[in-house]
Amino acid sequence: MEWVRRYLPCEIAGTVGELGGAAVAYWLTGSMAAAAITATVGASAGYYAAAYTSAVRWAYREYNGRPRPARLVVANLFAVRSVAIEFGPAELIDSIAIRPLAYYFGPMIFGNVAAGWIFGKLLSDIGFYALAIVSYERFNGLLAGRRTTTKEVGGESVPAVAMA
Repeated sequence: MEWVRRYLPCEIAGTVGELGGAAVAYWLTGSMAAAAITATVGASAGYYAAAYTSAVRWAYREYNGRPRPARLVVANLFAVRSVAIEFGPAELIDSIAIRPLAYYFGPMIFGNVAAGWIFGKLLSDIGFYALAIVSYERFNGLLAGRRTTTKEVGGESVPAVAMA
């Protein structure tokens, strides 16, 4: 459930940019290569607009004791770090290799543009999330979106970090 809350808004925004961009590029050019590149750029633009916005919102709430201008700067810096750590390696591999190749070859494999793009999206998402979730789990203490909760340990109440 934690991953769904964290990634679903990003996935929706990325999918709109990805499939919409691919369709427009293919309609305008008739080129599968142009559609593959546009799908990759559209997926990244939509996904990271949502991810960055969420990270800024989470970080802004976390630094509520600072004056507003400093709080905005710190929240944005923290959001940049958070998005780079969580998604950087996954995005690099996905954008350079997996997604463009899947979008280019998917329609050839299936003999149908729509089926090929759905295949390309699913294959790309599997590779992307396999890497992103590893980064999330490994480095979650450095990411925006943490909140402090109380946890009982040996009868004592201690603060624990939990992801939103």
